[in-house]
Amino acid sequence: FTKDNADKIQAKIIAEGANGPTTMAADEIFLKRNILVIPDLFINAGGVTVSYFEWLKNLNHVSYGRLTFKYEKDSNYHLLQSVQSSLERKFGKNGGAIPIQPSTDFEA
Repeated sequence: FTKDNADKIQAKIIAEGANGPTTMAADEIFLKRNILVIPDLFINAGGVTVSYFEWLKNLNHVSYGRLTFKYEKDSNYHLLQSVQSSLERKFGKNGGAIPIQPSTDFEA
């Protein structure tokens, strides 16, 4: 968008999909007209994040399913540790351990 066409825009919100599509002069016009401009930096952040994870996956030659599985397994272990800590604080005698053992299905 430029100063030449900014007055013709009839939107209330503009989400920039390209890298720097709005000139400074057009941005000032949008500001005066109370048009919200969401910068490309925010709009494209999801794509950049996904690209980063694809790059990591390709570096390590790991399939997406294996990345998801590892994340879920790690998350579940942290959840079990949190439950164990809570139980030990509430019910453990003199700070004693209350071990929580994952099932064989969980370990598989």
